[in-house]
Order: sequence, then C-alpha cells, then structure tokens
Amino acid sequence: RCQRICDQWDRLGALTQKRRNALDEAEKILERVDQYHLEFAKRAAPFNNWMDGAREDLVDMFIVHTMDEIQGLIDAHEAFKVTLGEAESEFKAIIMCVTEVERIVKQLDLKGVTVNPYTNITGKELGQKWADVKNLVPQRDTVLQAEMVRQQNHERLRRQFAQKANSVGPWVEKQAEAIATIGMQMQGTLEDALLKLKNMEAQIMAYKPNMDELEGYNQQVQESLVFENKHTQYTMETLRVGWEQLLTSIARTINEIENQILTREAKGIPEEKLQEFRASFSHFDKDGSGRLEPNEFKSCLISIGYNTQEGDKGDAEFAHILGVVDPNGSGYVTFQAFLDFMTRETTDSDTAEQVMQSFKILAGDKPYITQEELRRELPPDQAEYCIARMTKYTGPDGIPGALDYISFATALYGESDL
Repeated sequence: RCQRICDQWDRLGALTQKRRNALDEAEKILERVDQYHLEFAKRAAPFNNWMDGAREDLVDMFIVHTMDEIQGLIDAHEAFKVTLGEAESEFKAIIMCVTEVERIVKQLDLKGVTVNPYTNITGKELGQKWADVKNLVPQRDTVLQAEMVRQQNHERLRRQFAQKANSVGPWVEKQAEAIATIGMQMQGTLEDALLKLKNMEAQIMAYKPNMDELEGYNQQVQESLVFENKHTQYTMETLRVGWEQLLTSIARTINEIENQILTREAKGIPEEKLQEFRASFSHFDKDGSGRLEPNEFKSCLISIGYNTQEGDKGDAEFAHILGVVDPNGSGYVTFQAFLDFMTRETTDSDTAEQVMQSFKILAGDKPYITQEELRRELPPDQAEYCIARMTKYTGPDGIPGALDYISFATALYGESDL
C-alpha cells in the first residue's frame, strides 16, 4: 500500500512537471506571438502614415508653366521611386510579423490570439495600400511625362514667337525713329523728304506679312494658354500698338509735308525760311513728340524774333496766339499749326480785299468758287492748297460743291490783330 501511494505520487509529480513544461512552452509561444503583434504595431503605424502621404502625393493635381517647373516635379518623383526598394523591404518585414502569427496559430491550433491588441491596422489593409502605391507610381510617370511634352511644346511656341517678335519690334521702333527724324530734322528739300517718306511707306506696307505671321504665332500661343515668355520683352499687344502708331505716323508726316509744300507754293515762302521755322521748332521739341507745350512754344517764338509785350497785356496777347494755334485747347502746338501761324505772320503784304478781288474775278463775280474753276485757273499746287482749306459756301445762291473764298482770304491774308 505504501508502495502504491509512492508510485501514484511519482506519477502525479511527473504529470505536474509535464504540465508545467507545457505551460512554460505555451507561455513562450504566446510571448512570441505578443512580440510579433508589438513589432507589427510599432512598424505598421509609421509605414501606414508614409503610404497615406505617398498616395496623396501621387494623385496630387499640379499646375506648371515652364519646363523647369515640371522637371522639378519629375526629379522629385524619381527621388521618391529610389526609396521604393527600402519601402518594399519594410513592407515585407511588417507583413512577416502577421504571417508568423498566422503560422503559429495554425500549427498549434491556438484560439483568440490573431487579433492585434496594440493597433487597429491590419496586414490586409497595409497590403491594399501598398498595392495602390505601386500602381500609382507608373500612372504618375505617365502624367508627368505627358506634361513635360506639353511644356516642351509651349517652350517651342514661346521661342517661335520671341524670335519673330525680337525681329519685328526693333524694326518697327527703327522705322518710327526714322520717320520722326525726317519729319523734324529735315535734310534737303521738302520734295526730298516726301520722296523718302513715300519710299518708307512702301517698305512698311511690304513688311505687313511679318506682322501677319506674328499674329499667327500669337494665336497658337493663346490657344495653348501660354501666358509668360521670358525670351522677349515684346507682347502682341505692344507690337500691335507700335504698328498702328507707325502707320499713323507715316501717314500724318506725309500729309504734313504735303501741306507744307502747298503752303510754300501758295504763299511763296522760301525753302530756307521753312527750314528756319523747322529748326526752331525742333530745338524746343525736347522729347521729339512733334508738338510744343505752351511754354516751349513761347520760347520758340522769342527765338525767331517774335516778341510779345511784358505784363498782363503780354499774357493776354500770348493767350490770344494760343487760341489761334490751338483752337481746341489741347494744351500743345503742332508743327503744322506753328507753320500756319508763322507763314500768316510773315507772308507778303497782300490784303484780304486784294485776294478776295482776285478770287471774285476767277469766279466770274460769284460769291463762291468751284473746284473746277480753281483747277482751271490756278497752278495745280496752289489749286489743291485752296481746295483743301476753303470751307463749304453756305449762301442761299450756292450750288453743290461751292467753296467760300471770302472766309478763306480773310483767314489766310487778313491783317493780324494780335
């Protein structure tokens, strides 16, 4: 009986030890599982955040305007792709924690230990996000390369426009300067200047296809929504304005020279006198605008010997002169207005009555005269001068096209009351 009790005790001790060993082994296994859970949680959280940021960057919309800007995005994307190898290793290491837990659970048929108590992030969730990142990378490559092609086309359009604009702009400026020089610093006779201007006008008209070509380039630029061009200081708007000003300037200057020729022929003013007037005007036209401000005009009058009185009376006299040369109150005096004033002041001693009597004879005692009569009785230059300046006759006995020679003679040859 004692032996039996001893044998049972020994068996109980053996079972107890076996149970203890089993519990120790189970504890070690659960500690390993817990260690895997903890390792997963520690590494999964930052990796999950990194993937969230990466996915946002890979689908981020962007707006660029230059090749440098899109190249910067491409370089940043290439730098990101370099990190994918390291990220792949990190992902595998994190997922290995999950697969090890699953292996142990399956091998030992453990229950209730697959849920990670340290995080809500799952291996399946990480796997889906990692797959998304890897799919988005080549898509981003495609988008960036397409934008690079687009920006390369924009750069081609910029350079195409700039090359033409950098040729047209200076040409227009040079022609404008040449016209101003001819108009204000005339060398030679008025006829010489007129011939030069006519030749320039023909050259300008022949240059028009260059503006048309530039307009075509500009249309392509606008259709491609290109807004900046670092390759040129010119815009289509400034070039259009310059071109229109050039056309206006050449037409105005030609008209002024033709009027000066008519003035010279009609009033018999020597070419030297016209040159003197022009030299004086140009001297005080400091900015080359072709017009004088009131104080510049007064200095110009004094320089050619036309002096006004001192004090209030002189001021009133000058104000009256300004009313003659600037009847619209524009605040400046053009060369043509200056020339008309000076020729009126320095012309010969013909009186209005003498001139009116001459026109009355030409008109056959009528109070008006026709263009046909002027062209028939006067030299061509004088006839055109008179036709250009005579106003329409408004008397009750007039006929269509009748011109008022009385008001013309009074204005042109009447005694000045200045």
